[in-house]
Amino acid sequence: MKGTGIRRLAVPSAVSLCVACVYFACVVVICRSALNERPQRVGSEQSVLEDEYLWKHTLRIDKEAENDTEPRWSANVTLGRLPGWPTEFPSDLDAYRTRVMSSPWINATEKHQAEIAPWVWHHRGQADDLQSQIDSGSRQALTEMARLGIVPRASSLANAAFVVLIRNRELHAFLATMRQLEDRFNRRFHYPYVFLNDEPFTDEFMHAVAANTHSNVTFARIPHDHWSVPEFVNEEQAHRAREQMAARGVVYGGSLSYRHMCRFNSGFFYKHPVLQNVDWYWRVEPGVDFYCDLDYDPFAFMRDSGKKYSFVIALRELAETVPTLWDHTLQFMLERNITSNWMSYFVSRSGEYNLCHFWSNFEIASLGWLRSPEYAEYFTYLDHAQGFFMERWGDAPVHSLAAGMLLQRDEVHFFDDIGYRHDAFARCPALNSLAHTRCRCPDEPNFDTSPGSCLPRWKQLKEAEWTHRDTREALRLVRERRLFATGVEPPIAVERRRWYDFFGAF
Repeated sequence: MKGTGIRRLAVPSAVSLCVACVYFACVVVICRSALNERPQRVGSEQSVLEDEYLWKHTLRIDKEAENDTEPRWSANVTLGRLPGWPTEFPSDLDAYRTRVMSSPWINATEKHQAEIAPWVWHHRGQADDLQSQIDSGSRQALTEMARLGIVPRASSLANAAFVVLIRNRELHAFLATMRQLEDRFNRRFHYPYVFLNDEPFTDEFMHAVAANTHSNVTFARIPHDHWSVPEFVNEEQAHRAREQMAARGVVYGGSLSYRHMCRFNSGFFYKHPVLQNVDWYWRVEPGVDFYCDLDYDPFAFMRDSGKKYSFVIALRELAETVPTLWDHTLQFMLERNITSNWMSYFVSRSGEYNLCHFWSNFEIASLGWLRSPEYAEYFTYLDHAQGFFMERWGDAPVHSLAAGMLLQRDEVHFFDDIGYRHDAFARCPALNSLAHTRCRCPDEPNFDTSPGSCLPRWKQLKEAEWTHRDTREALRLVRERRLFATGVEPPIAVERRRWYDFFGAF
């Protein structure tokens, strides 16, 4: 009897459960319908909370796929022209370019814009379109953002862009880097990318890159004037100099294209027509790694804290590539009577350049500073000294020495919370730091603490006035050492040099 009673109770209980489930499903459907049809409450606190919940619980970042170079998002990539740029061109583009370069123009910017216009393409990312709709109060755009895994911007952006100097063959190396940069940082902010190349970009390159970000992307060719040997350089002598450096085994010693790249990054990229309305840049190179999540905006930090230049790795340059760069820099400072409060960072005890510089394959900096008359004057001085071609001056020491001359110590920033690798040089925040908890650092030595790093010198640096007299003395010491090295140094110079070595004046 007891068993029968139990079976009788179990039947209605199962039926009741089924009925309850059906009832609950109907309630959910009715509630969803009512929510979709209700008037939108733009700006209400409840809407903000629901919106925040929506994207937080929809977005998923696959950390295990960071090295996957296949396009992450399927998208219909449409390439168009930049607003205000020419849209129609003749069929023979080479003849068009030659005609533009040989025609008179009011200024260089207009000439360069006309010259490269056929090879400038732009893709407007979905993030930009959807964010504009959200700012106008569209909830549907927010839902679409959540579906696509796009994070709405929490604040207004700085007027900034990623700047990438790259060749078509480096596509796959850059896609791996781009994946990390998007996941670690740009998925929250949607800063645009600007890609520059001395040759036209291929359709494959442009479509693959644009498909891997929801941000705006611009592809542009470099003007001929920015990537060529200037008239004041003797090309035959420059060719012999490259052969000599190659024979001595200097890295990139025989490469002309490498010299074009260094000169372009030193004095021309910020003059490119597509960057004229941009205030800040973050230089990115293909094949580099980013190890740490960034939950704040470095561009906004630089802008709001009065910084103008930043770095993550400081190291020493190859002495064979810059034998006279320091001499010319000191001469420039002497002629312009330039003083500084931290130029001593670059000076050895003997007055020579200690070769320390900020590695420019990563730098976030102000384009306004690079466009300043002071920096332009320094670059022009170096350019006419011909060291970019007769030697192998790099843009990293040029930017670094310019910062030492023209910026205050507190205008230069070290991003300790950004983990980064370029080639065999990698650095990460200290293990005991809060920043390290947001990183996935490799199990390899941290370059920050290696003997070749100049970071300890940066951290120990104290502001000290560098005067006109200091420049004059350093230049004299350098020149006397050069005479001594050739065996023609006068005895009085030998004694003075020994005195400086003993007392460590520098």
